[in-house]
Amino acid sequence: MKQLYFLFIVMLVVMSSCGGKKETSGDAAQLMFQIDSVDHVTGVQRMQISRANQSIVSSGKKYNLFIERAPSDSLPTVKNDMGIFADNRIIVKITRENGGKVFSKTFTKQSFSDFLSTDNLRHFILEGMVFDEEKTNESKNIILAASISYPQTDLYIPFSITITPEGKMSISKNEDMEELPPLPDDSLN
Repeated sequence: MKQLYFLFIVMLVVMSSCGGKKETSGDAAQLMFQIDSVDHVTGVQRMQISRANQSIVSSGKKYNLFIERAPSDSLPTVKNDMGIFADNRIIVKITRENGGKVFSKTFTKQSFSDFLSTDNLRHFILEGMVFDEEKTNESKNIILAASISYPQTDLYIPFSITITPEGKMSISKNEDMEELPPLPDDSLN
């Protein structure tokens, strides 16, 4: 009797695991890898590490551009109404086609502090940086687009980073954007 009961349970488990099986697409699997992590002890939310290594062209010359964004526990955390967040560091390296170094810098939110209010510095994080091909094509320099954002919202401050072929850098706030609305009171203070 015990063997029959055991056999029945095994068949029930096999049948339930076979039925209703859903196919997962590559897109669904990709979305799972884009979810931010949360430290269950401290509650600190972290963006995933992202890396881009691409060949780019500026003024007819070829370059290799490497950008890596990673959360940093050595930077102060950001607290706002959406939670507690680890801020990010972004490493940018640009080399010539022959391997010669053009530019190398690690950016933090402080790299943009000349353009940010005290509230922005306290409540926003350095979210990302990408190659701006359109602006680079209109210029003789390499242009990157960066954003400082209020985590988990659509509020962000865009920046342009201009890097000359000699490796000189300048940062400007993208003036095409409207002013941000006032931030909600920080209920976590």
